[in-house]
Amino acid sequence: MSDNVDNLILEQLRLIRSDLSGVTEKLDDLSMKVDGHTAILIGLGKYIHDIDERVEHIETKFGADT
Repeated sequence: MSDNVDNLILEQLRLIRSDLSGVTEKLDDLSMKVDGHTAILIGLGKYIHDIDERVEHIETKFGADT
């Protein structure tokens, strides 16, 4: 009887381990996607900053008040 219980427990632990492995893979994928989106947002922020600097330069050149 004890061997059967041990086998059941071990089987449940194997199933839990395989489920956790799947969750870990999904979290890794999600982390990579978040990193990619972060890089895109940083790039867009730099682009907007560069445009803002150009507009300020044009305003200064033409004497516009800011």
